[in-house]
Amino acid sequence: MTPERLRWGLGGLAIAISMFVVAAAFTAIPHTGGDNAGYISLAHGLLTDGAYLDVFDPERMKHTKYPPVFPGLLAIMMALGARTWGTLKLAAAVPTVLAVGATFVWAERRVGAWAAFGIALLLSLSAGIVYYSHWVLSDPLFLALTMLALAALAMSDARSSEEVRDEGSAPPPDRAHRVWLVIGIAATGLAYFTRSAGLPMVLALLGWLALDRRWRTLTGSAIGLGLPMLAWWIRGRGEGVAQYGTEFWMVNPYDPALGTIGVFGLVPRIVENASAYVLEHGPAGIVGTDGTALPVIGVALTVSALAGWVLSVRERVGVAEIFFPLYAGLILVWPAVWGGDRFALPLYPLVFLYGAVCIRALGRRGPPTVVSVVGAVALLALLLPAAGHWLDGNRQNGLCDAVAEEQGPWACYGARVGYFVRAASWTSSGLPDGAAVLSRKPRHFYLMSGHPSRTFPFDADPAAHIELADQIGARYVLLDQWDGQAARYVGGAVMQRPDAFCYVGGFGQPNDGGAQLLGILPPELREGSGGSGSGIQSCPDGFTAGSGGDVATYSSSARIPLLESLDS
Repeated sequence: MTPERLRWGLGGLAIAISMFVVAAAFTAIPHTGGDNAGYISLAHGLLTDGAYLDVFDPERMKHTKYPPVFPGLLAIMMALGARTWGTLKLAAAVPTVLAVGATFVWAERRVGAWAAFGIALLLSLSAGIVYYSHWVLSDPLFLALTMLALAALAMSDARSSEEVRDEGSAPPPDRAHRVWLVIGIAATGLAYFTRSAGLPMVLALLGWLALDRRWRTLTGSAIGLGLPMLAWWIRGRGEGVAQYGTEFWMVNPYDPALGTIGVFGLVPRIVENASAYVLEHGPAGIVGTDGTALPVIGVALTVSALAGWVLSVRERVGVAEIFFPLYAGLILVWPAVWGGDRFALPLYPLVFLYGAVCIRALGRRGPPTVVSVVGAVALLALLLPAAGHWLDGNRQNGLCDAVAEEQGPWACYGARVGYFVRAASWTSSGLPDGAAVLSRKPRHFYLMSGHPSRTFPFDADPAAHIELADQIGARYVLLDQWDGQAARYVGGAVMQRPDAFCYVGGFGQPNDGGAQLLGILPPELREGSGGSGSGIQSCPDGFTAGSGGDVATYSSSARIPLLESLDS
């Protein structure tokens, strides 16, 4: 078989395996993570309002936290008729397969077809890759664009092409090389506007062009990428706009009361994150969280990847060699509570490739068969537990899908989430038009009810809740049991100032994970009161509209209620 046919055959096989793996693991049930609902609400706003706004929020502020590429893709899918969680998940499933294909192309240029096939195969079965392939999240698209950029830039690099005859010499770039360069630059820009974490890729591209002394291309890329990035940055300036920068300096963005850190506070954060990624998050994203040897696997991967990276840098500094430390450094300085295999996904192809470089370097000192044997053993040591985790996940998804088909898409998450869903569904027609609600999951609440919502203050002081409610015109708060936050903060506030709240209705029993919808009395009805009084009273007239909706409506349908309006 010719090298060209081998390359195409192994690349096609890697893509086919990835398609099978993703399809077998696919589940149509929704995810409880707020980002999933957030992306859908942003896409809905783009489609209906023609603006990039937090349409779920009562103040409908401009959105600057998540770049617009992924919501834009979802908006296109909605315009074409997507109405269910399962359909929208194709925006993650398809890019996952494309990421595997791009990884093969990139790796094949570096280590050859067979090693590239092993890298692509390992990536396709990695636990984190499979897991995020069936949620409505931007990470698979970000990974696909990052790997497409690396692959295209590698294809454009004349010095690394097969046409190089003598070390240190290279043919002049032809038209094909220029086309690949344009594709690589465009993919880099799209990656940045898919996730802000794409900044290291932009810097890596510019740094590579500078090292290669491609001054005209560097200038064009800096202008072409820099101007829209500057516009995005300027858009984010202003009070009240959600920013990663503000949350970055918090000890815990989910508990603002813990305060912030300074520059020197980054050192213990880096140490904590490095330990977590090396010993837990990184290996768990490959072989699954059930692996008993996660620390050993993590250390082995880290050492081999660093060694392979050093060897690669000594040979020649490419885009990947700059991107690798920049991206790793970025996730190490993030708040530790943000840590997880989700943010390590773009590192996996590089870790696998640099590991292969390390093994190949070790094999040069012995018989050629040593490289094959060591590589095969290392590959199987990762593939077997990863495949086992994939099979276990498929069985669990199958059981959950069966329950969801009978009881509704949220049934697998238990009563706590189910009662939240019922409460939100009831408010769609049970509350007056335009009513705003404070809740633990405002974006999910909006998708299910159509009512704007904002997260209640993470503060047990009732003044904080009342002040926020008055500021945004919210007259309701949901005391649910999705997690412990509502009980801690809303429950604490209500216990201190029951006279400021009233009772709208309940969904389920408190001891069974039920939720209670409370009204927040307007200032004139709570003026002068500050004690506990006789407890919470029923809300006065005007707090409800009619008898409310059917609480079972949403839980029995896989369609997203908010998107139903697109058909009217």
